[in-house]
Amino acid sequence: MFLNIENRFDDQSLFRLSMTHSSWVNEAKDLAIQSNERLEFLGDAVLDAVVGQYLYTQYPNHSEGDLTKFRSHIVSGSALSEVGRMLGIGQYLVLGKGEEASGGRDKDSNLANAYEAVVGALFIDGGFDVAKDFIFESMDIKSKSAVLVSGENDSKTQLQMAVQAKCAVAPHYRVISKDGPDHKPTFVVEVLIGEKVITTGKGTSRNRAEMEAASRALEML
Repeated sequence: MFLNIENRFDDQSLFRLSMTHSSWVNEAKDLAIQSNERLEFLGDAVLDAVVGQYLYTQYPNHSEGDLTKFRSHIVSGSALSEVGRMLGIGQYLVLGKGEEASGGRDKDSNLANAYEAVVGALFIDGGFDVAKDFIFESMDIKSKSAVLVSGENDSKTQLQMAVQAKCAVAPHYRVISKDGPDHKPTFVVEVLIGEKVITTGKGTSRNRAEMEAASRALEML
Protein backbone atom coordinates (compact mmCIF):
# COMPACT_ATOMS: atom_id res chain seq x y z
CA MET A 1 0.00 0.00 0.00
CA PHE A 2 1.39 3.41 -0.97
CA LEU A 3 -0.39 6.58 0.09
CA ASN A 4 2.59 8.97 0.31
CA ILE A 5 1.67 10.12 3.81
CA GLU A 6 4.23 12.90 4.03
CA ASN A 7 2.88 14.75 0.99
CA ARG A 8 -0.60 14.95 2.51
CA PHE A 9 0.56 17.58 4.97
CA ASP A 10 0.64 21.32 4.36
CA ASP A 11 2.54 21.71 7.63
CA GLN A 12 5.45 19.28 7.45
CA SER A 13 6.31 19.89 11.09
CA LEU A 14 3.09 18.09 12.04
CA PHE A 15 4.13 15.04 10.07
CA ARG A 16 7.54 15.02 11.75
CA LEU A 17 5.90 15.38 15.15
CA SER A 18 3.60 12.45 14.41
CA MET A 19 6.68 10.28 13.84
CA THR A 20 8.59 11.38 16.97
CA HIS A 21 8.69 8.61 19.57
CA SER A 22 8.97 9.44 23.26
CA SER A 23 12.32 7.59 23.42
CA TRP A 24 13.87 10.25 21.18
CA VAL A 25 12.54 13.03 23.39
CA ASN A 26 13.81 11.32 26.54
CA GLU A 27 17.29 10.88 25.12
CA ALA A 28 17.45 14.37 23.61
CA LYS A 29 16.62 15.96 26.98
CA ASP A 30 15.42 19.07 25.18
CA LEU A 31 12.29 20.56 26.72
CA ALA A 32 11.41 22.15 23.37
CA ILE A 33 11.04 18.74 21.68
CA GLN A 34 7.69 16.96 21.95
CA SER A 35 6.73 13.37 21.24
CA ASN A 36 3.77 12.15 19.21
CA GLU A 37 1.79 11.10 22.29
CA ARG A 38 -0.60 14.07 22.29
CA LEU A 39 -1.30 13.58 18.58
CA GLU A 40 -1.85 9.90 19.28
CA PHE A 41 -4.47 10.85 21.88
CA LEU A 42 -6.24 13.08 19.37
CA GLY A 43 -6.00 10.56 16.55
CA ASP A 44 -7.53 7.88 18.74
CA ALA A 45 -10.58 10.11 19.27
CA VAL A 46 -10.85 10.93 15.55
CA LEU A 47 -10.62 7.25 14.63
CA ASP A 48 -13.37 6.39 17.09
CA ALA A 49 -15.56 9.15 15.65
CA VAL A 50 -15.00 8.20 12.00
CA VAL A 51 -15.48 4.47 12.50
CA GLY A 52 -18.35 5.05 14.92
CA GLN A 53 -20.16 7.32 12.47
CA TYR A 54 -19.78 4.78 9.66
CA LEU A 55 -21.04 1.89 11.79
CA TYR A 56 -23.95 3.95 13.16
CA THR A 57 -25.08 4.86 9.64
CA GLN A 58 -24.38 1.52 7.99
CA TYR A 59 -25.94 -0.76 10.61
CA PRO A 60 -29.10 0.91 11.99
CA ASN A 61 -30.50 -2.35 13.36
CA HIS A 62 -27.53 -3.20 15.57
CA SER A 63 -27.35 -2.29 19.24
CA GLU A 64 -24.89 0.06 20.90
CA GLY A 65 -23.12 -2.98 22.32
CA ASP A 66 -22.70 -4.53 18.88
CA LEU A 67 -21.40 -1.30 17.37
CA THR A 68 -18.93 -0.85 20.22
CA LYS A 69 -17.66 -4.40 19.71
CA PHE A 70 -17.27 -3.89 15.96
CA ARG A 71 -15.42 -0.62 16.45
CA SER A 72 -13.10 -2.16 19.04
CA HIS A 73 -12.04 -4.82 16.56
CA ILE A 74 -11.52 -2.37 13.70
CA VAL A 75 -9.38 0.07 15.70
CA SER A 76 -7.60 -2.49 17.89
CA GLY A 77 -3.88 -2.16 18.39
CA SER A 78 -3.15 -5.24 16.29
CA ALA A 79 -5.34 -3.96 13.44
CA LEU A 80 -3.72 -0.52 13.48
CA SER A 81 -0.21 -1.97 13.63
CA GLU A 82 -0.96 -3.97 10.48
CA VAL A 83 -2.09 -0.79 8.72
CA GLY A 84 0.97 1.08 9.94
CA ARG A 85 3.22 -1.70 8.67
CA MET A 86 1.56 -1.77 5.25
CA LEU A 87 1.94 2.01 5.00
CA GLY A 88 5.66 1.76 5.77
CA ILE A 89 5.40 4.02 8.80
CA GLY A 90 8.34 2.33 10.48
CA GLN A 91 10.84 3.90 8.10
CA TYR A 92 9.78 7.41 9.18
CA LEU A 93 9.87 6.90 12.96
CA VAL A 94 12.25 9.10 14.95
CA LEU A 95 13.51 6.82 17.72
CA GLY A 96 15.99 6.95 20.55
CA LYS A 97 19.06 4.73 20.28
CA GLY A 98 17.73 2.17 22.72
CA GLU A 99 14.37 1.86 21.00
CA GLU A 100 16.09 1.64 17.61
CA ALA A 101 18.36 -1.15 18.84
CA SER A 102 15.43 -3.14 20.22
CA GLY A 103 13.64 -3.26 16.86
CA GLY A 104 11.36 -0.31 17.50
CA ARG A 105 10.70 0.37 13.83
CA ASP A 106 8.70 -2.83 13.51
CA LYS A 107 7.19 -2.93 16.99
CA ASP A 108 3.41 -3.28 16.86
CA SER A 109 2.75 -0.67 19.55
CA ASN A 110 4.98 1.93 17.87
CA LEU A 111 3.33 1.41 14.48
CA ALA A 112 -0.20 1.56 15.90
CA ASN A 113 0.54 4.65 17.98
CA ALA A 114 2.22 6.43 15.08
CA TYR A 115 -0.75 5.68 12.82
CA GLU A 116 -3.07 7.27 15.37
CA ALA A 117 -0.68 10.23 15.61
CA VAL A 118 -0.80 10.67 11.82
CA VAL A 119 -4.60 10.75 11.97
CA GLY A 120 -4.46 13.37 14.72
CA ALA A 121 -1.90 15.42 12.81
CA LEU A 122 -3.99 15.35 9.63
CA PHE A 123 -7.02 16.45 11.64
CA ILE A 124 -5.10 19.51 12.86
CA ASP A 125 -3.53 20.16 9.47
CA GLY A 126 -6.59 19.81 7.26
CA GLY A 127 -9.66 19.18 9.37
CA PHE A 128 -12.01 16.28 9.98
CA ASP A 129 -12.72 15.43 6.33
CA VAL A 130 -9.02 15.21 5.46
CA ALA A 131 -8.41 12.84 8.36
CA LYS A 132 -11.53 10.87 7.48
CA ASP A 133 -10.45 10.43 3.85
CA PHE A 134 -7.06 9.15 4.98
CA ILE A 135 -8.66 6.67 7.36
CA PHE A 136 -10.93 5.27 4.66
CA GLU A 137 -8.08 5.05 2.16
CA SER A 138 -5.71 3.31 4.56
CA MET A 139 -8.16 1.09 6.46
CA ASP A 140 -10.63 -1.20 4.73
CA ILE A 141 -13.44 -0.25 7.09
CA LYS A 142 -16.26 -1.36 4.80
CA SER A 143 -15.11 -4.93 4.30
CA LYS A 144 -13.82 -5.27 7.87
CA SER A 145 -17.15 -4.22 9.33
CA ALA A 146 -19.06 -6.46 6.93
CA VAL A 147 -16.96 -9.42 8.02
CA LEU A 148 -17.52 -8.60 11.69
CA VAL A 149 -21.26 -8.31 11.21
CA SER A 150 -21.31 -11.69 9.48
CA GLY A 151 -19.46 -13.16 12.45
CA GLU A 152 -16.16 -13.78 10.68
CA ASN A 153 -13.29 -11.61 11.97
CA ASP A 154 -10.41 -14.00 11.36
CA SER A 155 -8.24 -13.01 8.38
CA LYS A 156 -7.30 -16.63 7.71
CA THR A 157 -10.98 -17.57 7.55
CA GLN A 158 -11.70 -14.62 5.28
CA LEU A 159 -8.88 -15.62 2.94
CA GLN A 160 -9.98 -19.24 2.83
CA MET A 161 -13.54 -18.22 1.97
CA ALA A 162 -12.36 -15.78 -0.71
CA VAL A 163 -9.95 -18.26 -2.32
CA GLN A 164 -12.37 -21.17 -2.26
CA ALA A 165 -15.02 -18.97 -3.87
CA LYS A 166 -12.66 -18.50 -6.83
CA CYS A 167 -11.03 -21.93 -7.04
CA ALA A 168 -11.36 -25.35 -5.48
CA VAL A 169 -8.26 -25.17 -3.28
CA ALA A 170 -7.64 -23.72 0.16
CA PRO A 171 -4.66 -21.51 0.99
CA HIS A 172 -1.93 -23.05 3.12
CA TYR A 173 1.00 -21.69 5.12
CA ARG A 174 4.68 -22.54 5.40
CA VAL A 175 7.20 -21.31 7.96
CA ILE A 176 10.21 -19.67 6.29
CA SER A 177 12.17 -18.77 9.39
CA LYS A 178 12.09 -18.51 13.15
CA ASP A 179 14.55 -16.09 14.73
CA GLY A 180 15.19 -14.58 18.14
CA PRO A 181 15.23 -16.03 21.65
CA ASP A 182 12.72 -18.69 22.68
CA HIS A 183 10.83 -16.25 24.92
CA LYS A 184 10.51 -13.69 22.12
CA PRO A 185 10.66 -15.42 18.73
CA THR A 186 9.88 -13.89 15.36
CA PHE A 187 8.21 -16.11 12.80
CA VAL A 188 8.10 -15.45 9.06
CA VAL A 189 5.61 -17.50 7.07
CA GLU A 190 4.44 -17.51 3.49
CA VAL A 191 0.91 -18.15 2.32
CA LEU A 192 0.46 -20.25 -0.79
CA ILE A 193 -2.40 -21.07 -3.11
CA GLY A 194 -1.49 -24.37 -4.65
CA GLU A 195 2.27 -24.07 -5.12
CA LYS A 196 2.20 -20.32 -5.77
CA VAL A 197 3.55 -18.08 -3.00
CA ILE A 198 1.21 -15.10 -2.59
CA THR A 199 2.92 -13.09 0.15
CA THR A 200 4.55 -13.37 3.56
CA GLY A 201 3.75 -12.35 7.12
CA LYS A 202 5.73 -11.83 10.30
CA GLY A 203 4.71 -12.16 13.93
CA THR A 204 5.72 -13.16 17.42
CA SER A 205 3.91 -16.48 17.02
CA ARG A 206 3.22 -18.72 14.06
CA ASN A 207 -0.48 -17.89 14.23
CA ARG A 208 0.13 -14.12 14.25
CA ALA A 209 2.49 -14.46 11.30
CA GLU A 210 -0.13 -16.49 9.43
CA MET A 211 -2.78 -13.90 10.27
CA GLU A 212 -0.60 -11.12 8.87
CA ALA A 213 0.15 -13.13 5.74
CA ALA A 214 -3.57 -13.75 5.28
CA SER A 215 -4.37 -10.05 5.77
CA ARG A 216 -1.79 -9.07 3.17
CA ALA A 217 -3.07 -11.68 0.76
CA LEU A 218 -6.61 -10.33 1.14
CA GLU A 219 -5.34 -6.89 0.12
CA MET A 220 -3.97 -8.43 -3.07
CA LEU A 221 -7.09 -10.34 -4.14
